[in-house]
Amino acid sequence: MIKQLSLRARVMWAIVMLVTVISTLFVGVIWEIKVRLEAVAFGHMVSDQLTLIMDSPGGPAQFDDSLLSDWQLYYGDGLTLLPEQFAFLPEGSHHSVRVDERYFQVEVRSAETGLVVLSQDITEWEQQEHWLLQLLAAGTFLVLIVAIFAGYRASLAVLSPLQALTEKVTAIRPDQRGVRVASGPYGSEVSRIAQAFDLYLERLDQFVEREKYFAVAASHELRTPLSVVMGAVEVLESQAATQSRSFERALQRISRACYDMLGFIEVSLLLSREDARPVQSAQQTQLGHVISRLVEDHDAQLKARNIELQQQINNDLLLDQSESIVQVVLSNLLRNAIEHTNNGLIFVRLQGNCLSIEDTGEGIAADQLDRVFERSYSTKQHGTGMGLDLVRRLCERFNWKISLSSILGQGTRVEIDFGARPRELART
Repeated sequence: MIKQLSLRARVMWAIVMLVTVISTLFVGVIWEIKVRLEAVAFGHMVSDQLTLIMDSPGGPAQFDDSLLSDWQLYYGDGLTLLPEQFAFLPEGSHHSVRVDERYFQVEVRSAETGLVVLSQDITEWEQQEHWLLQLLAAGTFLVLIVAIFAGYRASLAVLSPLQALTEKVTAIRPDQRGVRVASGPYGSEVSRIAQAFDLYLERLDQFVEREKYFAVAASHELRTPLSVVMGAVEVLESQAATQSRSFERALQRISRACYDMLGFIEVSLLLSREDARPVQSAQQTQLGHVISRLVEDHDAQLKARNIELQQQINNDLLLDQSESIVQVVLSNLLRNAIEHTNNGLIFVRLQGNCLSIEDTGEGIAADQLDRVFERSYSTKQHGTGMGLDLVRRLCERFNWKISLSSILGQGTRVEIDFGARPRELART
């Protein structure tokens, strides 16, 4: 429970507990000393008085207890008047024996004539003792209140530097660079934390700068040779009329591969941006067209693994994202379904705003389902674990809801809900 408290609450709790324990021990020691001293004082007084009575020439019979209103002597026939609380007391001194609402110091002693009991009424002393106990309890409560207030003030003073550092760190935006937090009246201990955090921020800035440079440089260097390849393909396609059908299909595949690489570059640049807001493109994508083209592109893999692919496209949707981004998402899902299915069926359904890809492949174990979208985690022996992680990140970027369910040995189903963004393609 204490581990769940805030640091300020822990400081207050420690101070309050320390003050409470110390004050309680102090009150307990004072009370014990008082009780012991009282018992010894009254015990000696009553014991000495009974000794004088028994050693006197006349013995107990000569004692006139009417002269002392607080004293009472019981012996001989007078033992019949002995209070019930005194009757079972062993020999010796007994402090604070209660009879009704009165308290007595009792001395019990054996004599030749029988048992002799002498008592002294100490009710007034006991009442003073109870009043003192109430005073000590009230003092302890007052000290506890003061400790709570002092603990609160102390926690403010102790944690104010840490709170100032926390506010500075919280105010840092993800897109800010070159921010440092060590400057401030933190004190020696918190200053060391702030300096260590500044070192971390510096290393993080350098890392982000390297990543941004790599993303921009890689996209620039990849786009140039791809543009050359695509230009050469266009020249060859203009001459394809004189070539065979297989030559034309090969050119189409090369062109699509170049297009896919450009799409991946676009996705990489998109995900490398620090701005996490959903990105919309002026270009719109017809989802049914992308699905049909992907199925055609993977026809060879489907035949090689003896997979039957069925489609149910109930409507056409327009997405506000570019076709290359949509293709990266769908191609990863379709490729995963193919790679985990042999001699089976893959069913692609587009209904409303939901797209589902279901296979009858090997499935995924229940203990692995929660990890399939993790980076670098793969159920395949030589898999990289990048595909589904890339799909998850793109879906999060565009507020698409993706879900995966699977039964080991029976197959897997992946569903994407595009929400309110897609619009149905108007039909004429």
